[in-house]
Amino acid sequence: MRFRNLRKWENPNQCEGLLFFAQRMEELLFDYSLDSYKPPALNSLFLCKEALSLIEDIENRIIDPENLVPVLEELDWSLKNDRVAKSLLDAEPEKYILLDEATQLKDKKIRLEVLARTLGVQRYVDRCSELLALAIQEKSKIEISKLSTLLTTTLLNCGLSKQYLYTKTLDYFYIGSTPKITGNDNIKEFLESIYPIGHEFEVYFTCSRLIAEVRDSISAFNVIILDELPEDLHEISDQQGFKKSDDEVYVEVSEIQCADVFTARELAERRLDQLRDLFTLFNHKNQISWNEKALIKQCCVEGPKCVLPPKSAMEKGFDMKPEMASRELNRLIKQVSLSDSSLEKFNRVVDFHGIGVTNDVPENQLLNIWIAIETLLPTHSGGSKINVINDLMRPFLSVNYISRLVERFAADLLLWNKFKTRFVLRKIPDSKGMTVYQKVLRLLALNENDAVLQELYGSLRDFHLLRFRAFQLSEMLRDLEKIRAHIEQHRKKIAWQVRRIYRTRNLIVHSGKKPKYILSLIENGHDYLDQTLFEVIKMSTGSYCVETFDQAFELARLKYSIYWKNLNSIESFSSDNIDFLLRESWGLERLSNSRSADKATDETQC
Repeated sequence: MRFRNLRKWENPNQCEGLLFFAQRMEELLFDYSLDSYKPPALNSLFLCKEALSLIEDIENRIIDPENLVPVLEELDWSLKNDRVAKSLLDAEPEKYILLDEATQLKDKKIRLEVLARTLGVQRYVDRCSELLALAIQEKSKIEISKLSTLLTTTLLNCGLSKQYLYTKTLDYFYIGSTPKITGNDNIKEFLESIYPIGHEFEVYFTCSRLIAEVRDSISAFNVIILDELPEDLHEISDQQGFKKSDDEVYVEVSEIQCADVFTARELAERRLDQLRDLFTLFNHKNQISWNEKALIKQCCVEGPKCVLPPKSAMEKGFDMKPEMASRELNRLIKQVSLSDSSLEKFNRVVDFHGIGVTNDVPENQLLNIWIAIETLLPTHSGGSKINVINDLMRPFLSVNYISRLVERFAADLLLWNKFKTRFVLRKIPDSKGMTVYQKVLRLLALNENDAVLQELYGSLRDFHLLRFRAFQLSEMLRDLEKIRAHIEQHRKKIAWQVRRIYRTRNLIVHSGKKPKYILSLIENGHDYLDQTLFEVIKMSTGSYCVETFDQAFELARLKYSIYWKNLNSIESFSSDNIDFLLRESWGLERLSNSRSADKATDETQC
């Protein structure tokens, strides 16, 4: 989260709601936002579509009927918390979702079909836009945050790329020369500019001359080989250095229909991927290749664009700084206590993780993530595989949930203004020698620090999102019941998402299909794998010296039970009993996988 220059805003004080929306949209679309602040893979509208798709698979005996239950439960929860959906419904949410096991599948299906028609993509987007404009006028930040999240999830599932939405957001509110932001009414123009509309594109690459060997076959992929680029591409070709070498040819990929240039490039490259892979079936020694830079023409836009590939979903995890990565790698090699068999298993997990990072095909990335997760987990017998996997992973992913929120907030404060942050945190009573995280936790959670927190609120001025995040976290951390509820909901969401990743894995393997939200699943799955793997590394290189994965997972289960017991036994927080919320307090040497957290860790004395 960063604060951007407001040079395009003529009077930001008069459009506080719109400025908060712009800041929240950037956070939603930023590649390295914490998973809790990114848009979910699905909302009510698309959960309904997922449920109907599952019913079709059940009717075709492709999938077991019990897989429908968690999807309906998630849909039920989503509908009850979705203001847009509830405003469109003709009856109470529970009337559309028949959770009773005695209800026949066909009856559940027809009710869901009615729900899908009631919501509808156009109806949903239009109503969400109406409510969002109203919330911005009323400066209701909670509603703006919720509606922005719902809108983003909807647009992504409608086929708009995250990179396109991120670029449009920055260009409209911060970077582009026009228009100036004059008031809250600008929201209407912005929403019109990102409305999901289909276009036709032509995409051009420079490709290895090997593709000429299959000249007679490539027309099936709507690909043609060109000796020269069309005349209207010459100027941008010269500007961008888009020139073929003697060993290359130009190729045009046509008849691409989608919503934006980034998606067009992805779809065009997928065609070339298919062509390359088919060629490799008959010639294993040579592969068709192409350069990543592409020139793209859009049907209704004057002038072509040069487009580079977006970051892979596997690249959106948090990286250490190179020097810290080197230190941690050396420590792992020198201190790892895993037995030979467990170390061999660990190496296989690292291999699968590496294949996922280096492969650029989303389906392959997700498959390798899932294989790595299954390899990492202890062997088990009895019970549903997916239930066992959820039970094993959730202690790792739950015990650090609150800590990750506090750590990210601390890092965002330092990124905003490290000098002001230090100045404010020095005012926390009896905090000499504490880490930044300990100080921030006390600032947010203890009533005795209200005056300091109010000072921070005033200092944040136009950074409405960071102030809102401070307020949100403080509201939660000062109420033990809210903390427990947040953790329980987080655990449910993990279980739903892990099941979704598993279903998608099966869908890819058994039918070759992939859902539109696969990139979100890859990001989440990669994050779950990394969190679990790093905790195992800490246990095997720290004072516990665990030797097997069974020991590591059992230790995680015990630590979570103690953590939960502490949450239930404490009546109120004080400076003496609050540190157990931070992962630093668990007696494990801390291994941070976040650049922003690295910065916060360095600031141990404020």
